[in-house]
Amino acid sequence: MRSTGFLRRMTPGWKRLVTRIIDAAARSDRPPTLVQAFAARRPVVLALCASTPIGVLMALAARSRLGTVRGALFVLANWVLVACVFALVGYAERFRQRCTRGHRGE
Repeated sequence: MRSTGFLRRMTPGWKRLVTRIIDAAARSDRPPTLVQAFAARRPVVLALCASTPIGVLMALAARSRLGTVRGALFVLANWVLVACVFALVGYAERFRQRCTRGHRGE
């Protein structure tokens, strides 16, 4: 069976390398680090803790726009977007840990 897309243009050595990297990431025998465990257990807290300094920096960078309601809403919307990205990362880490735990038979 022929590969399609990206793998078709790769040499057999590259295919093995990419496959090994993906398999190692999916079936790692190492336990999650403290940061990974925190992110998986508390994705909303992770989002708030990580996005608050970024939101403050955005507010400082856009302080000339904060005089209007539109400018304040723009900064707030960007902060919420950053918080959502961090929360999604936390939920993805939780899903990854559940999947790897299932592969190890725990």
